[in-house]
Amino acid sequence: MKKIKKLSVWFLASLMLIFLWNFPAFSKEKSLFTIDDYFQVRSMRVADMSEDGTWLACTLRTRADRLPRNNYRYGDPTYVAPFQMKVMVINTQTGKNQEVFNRKKQVRGLTWSPDGKKLAFFHKKEKNYHLTLWKRETGELETLDIPHKIASDSYLNWSPDGEKLYFAVRSSDWREKTSEMFQSATKGPIIIHDSEKPFLMWEKIRRRSLLKVPVVWDREEGVLNRMLPEIPLVSLQFSKDGTFLVYEKDVTEETSYKVIFGKRKELKILQIPEGNPRTLLEPYMRRRIRWSKDKTVLAYSKEGDVYVMDVSEKEPHCLTEKEKEKEEKDKKKEEEKQKFNVLRVSPKGEKILCTSSPSVPKEEQPYRRRTSAQQYWLFDAQTGEKRLIYELDQEPRKRPHLDVVDWSPDGESLYFSYSASNKYDRGLKKLNLENHRMTDLIRSDHRYRRWEMSENGNVFVYTDSDGDYPADWYSADKEFSRIQKLTDLNPHLKDKALSHTRLISYRDADGKKLHGVLYYPAHYEKGKKYPLITEVYEKYFHNGFNPKLNIFTSVGYAVLHPSVDFNKGYPGEAWAKGALSAINKVIEMGVADPEKLGIQGTSYGGYAVGLLIAQTDRFKAAINNSGKVNMVSFYTQSPRLGVRNIHAPERSQDRIGGTLWEYPERYLAHSAILFADRIQTPLLCITGDQDPNVEELQSQEIYYALRRLGKKVVWLRYHNGAHGGPQTNEERKHMYKKMLDWYDTYLKKDPTS
Repeated sequence: MKKIKKLSVWFLASLMLIFLWNFPAFSKEKSLFTIDDYFQVRSMRVADMSEDGTWLACTLRTRADRLPRNNYRYGDPTYVAPFQMKVMVINTQTGKNQEVFNRKKQVRGLTWSPDGKKLAFFHKKEKNYHLTLWKRETGELETLDIPHKIASDSYLNWSPDGEKLYFAVRSSDWREKTSEMFQSATKGPIIIHDSEKPFLMWEKIRRRSLLKVPVVWDREEGVLNRMLPEIPLVSLQFSKDGTFLVYEKDVTEETSYKVIFGKRKELKILQIPEGNPRTLLEPYMRRRIRWSKDKTVLAYSKEGDVYVMDVSEKEPHCLTEKEKEKEEKDKKKEEEKQKFNVLRVSPKGEKILCTSSPSVPKEEQPYRRRTSAQQYWLFDAQTGEKRLIYELDQEPRKRPHLDVVDWSPDGESLYFSYSASNKYDRGLKKLNLENHRMTDLIRSDHRYRRWEMSENGNVFVYTDSDGDYPADWYSADKEFSRIQKLTDLNPHLKDKALSHTRLISYRDADGKKLHGVLYYPAHYEKGKKYPLITEVYEKYFHNGFNPKLNIFTSVGYAVLHPSVDFNKGYPGEAWAKGALSAINKVIEMGVADPEKLGIQGTSYGGYAVGLLIAQTDRFKAAINNSGKVNMVSFYTQSPRLGVRNIHAPERSQDRIGGTLWEYPERYLAHSAILFADRIQTPLLCITGDQDPNVEELQSQEIYYALRRLGKKVVWLRYHNGAHGGPQTNEERKHMYKKMLDWYDTYLKKDPTS
C-alpha cells in the first residue's frame, strides 16, 4: 500500500513537472517589457530571393538602428539619412544563415545574380554609395571602381548572363546645383516665392532627386557606359531577356493641386545595347501599369475600361470597347457602367486579371476602405473576351479581403492572401483558373504577411505571428506540404510578459457595426478593472505585436485601438460616435475602469484627440503627438510637403470635401482651438521643431490657448525632433517616460482623492 502511495505521489509530481515545462508562464512570472526592450526588438526584410527560391538576401535591424536623423535636411535631395543593419543570407531549404559583414552596415539595393551565386548591392561609405559584390560560395567581397557618384535612390539590375549591372549615377554638377537650391530656400538671405513660377519652390527642389543618368557597368571590360542622357526618371524596368528596357519619364509642367507629389509621366522603351527611345504611352497621371513577367505586355485601367498593349505595337487597344459601344447605344448612365480595375497580367501576357464592383457615387466612396472588389474577371488580351472566375458577397462589409500575391509561372493558378472581415481568419489561397476552385494552402487565426513567391513558383516565403509575439519568417513549397521556420528574431522576448490581443466588435452611435483591437495588460487578471488608454487614428482590425503599446500594457494599462466610420464633411463626429462606443464596449466587458480613461493619437490621431476632448470630458488624460488643432492655419503650413496640407482637407484624409473658401464653416467646426474653452481634460502636447508634416506651431496654438484659459496643459518640444517627436534614441526614451508619468498621474490616482 505504501509502495502504491509513493508511486501515486511520484506520478503526480511528474505530471506537475511536465505541465510546468510546457507552460513556463505558470512556473515563474515573466518579467515586464520595458522601454529599453522597445529599442531591441528586431525585424527583418527580405530584399531579394534567388530565381530558384533557395537563397534570400535579408536585412535585420532594431528600432535603435534607425535614429538619429538630421531633420533640418528634410527635403534636401543630397541628404541620405543614416541607418544601420545586418545583412544576412538565408537558405530557404535548411534555414541556415550567414552574415555578409561582421557588423552592421548601411546598404541598399540587394539583388541576386541570375545564377544565385553573387549578390550585388550599394554600400555606403562616408558620403557616397559604392557598388559591391558578395560571392556566396566564398564569402568574398569586391567593391567595384565606379568613376561617378551613384544615385542614392538608384535601381540595380543584372543582365541575363550575369556579366553586366545596370544602375543610375548623378551628373557631375548635380550635387552642387541641388545643394545650392536647398541652401537658398533655407538660409536665404533673401527668399522669393512667385506664383507665376510653374512649381512651388519646395516641389522644384524635390524634383531634383528624379534627375539620373542610366548606365551599364561591364564587369569583364571594367567599363561604364551611358545608356541615356540625364533625365527626370520615375521608374525603370528591364525585359526578362535583356533586349530592352522600359522607363517612365517625368514630364510634369507645373504643380498639381489634385495629387500630392503629382507627376505627369510618359512611358518609353529603349532597345539594348543600341537604339533610340520610343514613346509607348503619351503623358498620363495616376495610372497604375501592370506588366507581364517578361515585360512584353502591359495593361491598365482608365475610367473603368481595360487597355492592353504589346511593346511592339504603336498604341494600346481597349478590351472593353464593345461594351462601351453597347452601353452608349443603350444610353446607360455613367454611374451604372460596369467599371474594371486591372490587377495583374499573366506571365506570358495572354490574360488580364481584373476586378469590378457595383458603382458607388463618389461622395459615398470611403477613404482607404480595405474591402475587396466583388467580382474577379479574366480577360483575353487579344479578343477582349472575359469570364467571371470568382465572386464575393455583395455586401462590402461582409467580404473577406483578398490581395493577389502572384500568378503561377504556368499561368494556370492565382495566389491570394486572405483575411476574413469579422474575425481573425487569415491565410493563403490558390485559385485554379480552369475550374474556378479556390483552395486553402495555409489558414488559421495567425497573422500572415509579406508573401513572396520565387521566380520558378516552387518556393513561398512569408511572416507568421500569433498576433501577440513578433513575427518570424518561414518558407514553404508550392503546395505547403513542407514548412520551414527560417528565423527566431526575438528570443529575448520569450521571458517577457507581452500583451494578449483580442478583436472586439461594437456598434457606433449610428448603429454601424465596427471592429477594434484590445490589448490586455500584462499579467491580466479576469474580473479586475484597469485604466484604459485609447489610441485613435482611423480604422483598426488586425492585431500583431506592437512594441510601443507593450510599454503601456506592461505597467498595468489596457490599450484600445477603435475603428471609426467617416462621413465626408463631418469627420469630427466620427471619433465621438465610434471611439466612445468602443470604449463603452470594453467597460461592459469588465476590463476598463470607466473613471480611468486616457486618450492619445499621433498625426491624424492627434488631430482626433483635440476634437474628442472638445466634445467630451470623459477622459482624465490626453496626449496629442504632432496633431493639428487649427484647420485654417494648417491649410497653408508645412511648405516642404508641397500641396499636401491643401490636398488633405480638400480631397483626401481630412475629408472636409472642398476648399477653405467653399466650406469655411467646416474648417472652423474642425478646429479644436476654437473650442478650447470646452476642454476639461489635462493635455500633453508632443512636437518636433523640425516636423515637415504638422508644424510645431499647431501645438503652440493650443498650448497658449489652454494656458490663457487656466487649463492644465504641458507642451513637450524636441528641438531637433520631427513628426512623431524625438529623433534620437535617448530623447525617444525620454518621451515614453514622460507619457507614462502623465498617465500615472491622472489614471492611477484614486479618483475620489
